[in-house]
Amino acid sequence: MRILLIGLWLSFWGTNSIAGPQFRTEISSALQFIQYYQTTGHEGYDPGQWVARVTSYVPGPIGVGKFNVPYDEPTAFVAGSIANVLAEIYFLDSRYKEIPPMIAKTVAGFQNYYWGNLFNFYPSEMFRGVKIRQPRYMYLAPQWQGFANIPPDADTTSVARTTLHYLNSMGQGTRPDQFNTELPEQVMKALSATRDLDRHAHIYNKLQGQVNTGAFMTWLWDETNPDMPRNYFARPDRGTRIPFNKNDVDCVVNANVLKLLKYAGKTEGPGYKASCEHLNRVVAKKQFYFCGMYYPSSYALPYSIANNLSEGVKCLEPSRQKLLNYVIAKQDPDGAWRNSVFARPDYIHSTAWALNALLMLGDPHNEFHRLKVKRGVKFLLSQMEKDSHGYAYWPGQVFYAATFIARYPVVWRSTSYTTALSAKALLLAERFLAQ
Repeated sequence: MRILLIGLWLSFWGTNSIAGPQFRTEISSALQFIQYYQTTGHEGYDPGQWVARVTSYVPGPIGVGKFNVPYDEPTAFVAGSIANVLAEIYFLDSRYKEIPPMIAKTVAGFQNYYWGNLFNFYPSEMFRGVKIRQPRYMYLAPQWQGFANIPPDADTTSVARTTLHYLNSMGQGTRPDQFNTELPEQVMKALSATRDLDRHAHIYNKLQGQVNTGAFMTWLWDETNPDMPRNYFARPDRGTRIPFNKNDVDCVVNANVLKLLKYAGKTEGPGYKASCEHLNRVVAKKQFYFCGMYYPSSYALPYSIANNLSEGVKCLEPSRQKLLNYVIAKQDPDGAWRNSVFARPDYIHSTAWALNALLMLGDPHNEFHRLKVKRGVKFLLSQMEKDSHGYAYWPGQVFYAATFIARYPVVWRSTSYTTALSAKALLLAERFLAQ
């Protein structure tokens, strides 16, 4: 029995310390899963998307969904987020040739989400002869339908425009950091016009001491716009509105904006510098769980900053060691990372985010880091499941949430996003442990 266990261990981690463990079977199977379930446009989603579901735990009579009922949620944000992780896998290993066609399909499906050159979270539809933005399937009582008619946002815009850049990079046969993407003037103007300056902070930011940070705000809309309905519950056709008429600063949104600006070569502006300083302050204060209004996770920001550092966003270097220390300290003995006690139970998605961060920040020649990586990989593999076709996947857990008062009770999950993150972690682990 002892010999058998040793044999299994060696087959898992590899008998050659130079070669290291190989996860190509699991990665390929996960990519088959993602490819198989990419939408064609006939499933109630736009072409090139993947299933994502929003679940409300708000009491039913309030009218924000029905209690504990998951609703399909087509959105460019989830599609772009999955496509970007897939593209990053491809840039690490171009043998995964099924990825570029998936990215092309995602970009082709963006059409319903454009707002000029910006992007909206929701697709467009008509209401009383007026084009509005709404969730396509989630039940909203009449008083909430206007509340959901939101403007374009910096998160969806930066994620989707990064997807466009990735596809362009693939077409040119080069890495995305080897040339600058062209950002339309509308995008730069919108980002510059919606910074956290000379204003009364959102109460959520104020409670964290984040006042006049100069960082980028989430909604690409003037919160003082006289045409914006001040009645939160005005009908959708009365106009576009920021939730509760108040813009906000989210740390993960800022990380996504910085990444796009780095790819565009726009790193000298005051907004870029202020956003970097804001994120470095957040890391220094360990505000990981609360700094992301829309990301109720302790590991979304470490993953996002680690990703930026790997793409050469040098202004975040002061946070590198602090992030690494944090991620290492938070790993549980079984190899998992678990989310904050203030959040919904989450261990698979948190582990995928945190393990990716550790792999991008850690030292492959440090035996302690290698041990942490091996434990994380072992746990992640233990959570892998197979669908009816035999494709590997990791069940989706909390990805992001609604506005600050619904950060806990209204959450989105995407199995394809969690699976893409897990596949990326396995690929990075291959490379890390082979050194």
